[in-house]
Amino acid sequence: MSGPGPGGPAALVLGGTGYLGRAVCAGLRDTGHRVVALARRAGPVPADCTAVPVDLSAATTPELRGLLARFRPSLVVNAAGALWEVTDRDMERANTEAVRRLVGALGEVPGRRPRLVHLGTVYEYGTPDAGRAAVDENTPERPTTPYGRTKLAGTRIVTEAVAAGRIDARVLRLSTVIGPHAPRGSLFGMLAARLRARPDVLGVPELEGRRDLVDLRDVVDAVLAAARTRDRTPVLNIAAGRLVPLERAVRDLVRISGVPVECVPQPRRAPRRGPGGDSRPIGIEAARRALGWTPRRTLHDSLAALWEGSNEVPSLL
Repeated sequence: MSGPGPGGPAALVLGGTGYLGRAVCAGLRDTGHRVVALARRAGPVPADCTAVPVDLSAATTPELRGLLARFRPSLVVNAAGALWEVTDRDMERANTEAVRRLVGALGEVPGRRPRLVHLGTVYEYGTPDAGRAAVDENTPERPTTPYGRTKLAGTRIVTEAVAAGRIDARVLRLSTVIGPHAPRGSLFGMLAARLRARPDVLGVPELEGRRDLVDLRDVVDAVLAAARTRDRTPVLNIAAGRLVPLERAVRDLVRISGVPVECVPQPRRAPRRGPGGDSRPIGIEAARRALGWTPRRTLHDSLAALWEGSNEVPSLL
């Protein structure tokens, strides 16, 4: 398969056919990058982006080093990972072991090394101390689920390599991301898919508490800012900076859909992400200072884009 065509700097997006990855590919393309999407699963990528099939959970360090030599990217975005419909072992392979091999390959690139933007999660914090007003980058990490633990292990691999001077990288810890093409394993992706069938009755999991819901497009803006900044802050929270009652967000999605449906409660399954994370206020002042970034979309903007995107072909990004 041929590499990217002539043009601007090359960027590799790991997990480039996924929910986050496709949007990142489109954002990088629109800012002049030659984008290569690496992913195990076949899937659409934005126009003018190159798709390369790679099982990142199994790819060796030499194989990753070969891809870096082949495409010579100035930027690598790790949007790969595992959460929905996977085992705990799958999460360890994708969220930790693959990151270790990627960091090893990046550390062996001769000359000027590409910048890595690694997408983490605020669920790496686990359950913050009750006395904290907000979850900021100094909050002790105490994840309580395999997802949080494996993502935290991946983040630490990156930050330790940065501290040792082996790679140039930034970690963006994301709150709950909502936007077009949300995975059906997620709460809002599942509800949008069910609403598309125009049922008379919609089963809704029992919803408690509030969450920080950040727009997918704001996340892409943060990735682009992290790709170009000279600031060396290793870990930054990327979130909306506000908590929204989940029940209200679901009501708003139903209202936006226009589907005349009766919502009925269903038994709640154990959350894959676990407690904590974006159930507490997320501090984003560090990202504002370091990246000159601030979230711009409202909750209505996010839910409207999610609903519209739930009926689109992803390749139209």
